[in-house]
Amino acid sequence: MSDHLVELAQRKRLLVARSQLHRLELQHGLGALRHSLTQPKNLLSMATSGPARPLVFGVLMMLVGRGRLGRILRGAMMALTVAKAVRAFTSRPRD
Repeated sequence: MSDHLVELAQRKRLLVARSQLHRLELQHGLGALRHSLTQPKNLLSMATSGPARPLVFGVLMMLVGRGRLGRILRGAMMALTVAKAVRAFTSRPRD
């Protein structure tokens, strides 16, 4: 087999493994979301919970799409990310 075909086969195996990993992460996240939904007192804090936050954000971005609201939301998320990074950098102890 040529080197090119071997490289393609390895790349395919890597992509399939990555796909399986993402599916497992999604199943795990859905399980955590399902668990948080079974307890009524946790419904209000669902958006702030660690495991459910990426799922909620993903669904929100899927619903908003690429329109004006989507651009505004992406800009707001970028601003929050920068603010968190600055806060983490400034709050760490200096030696």
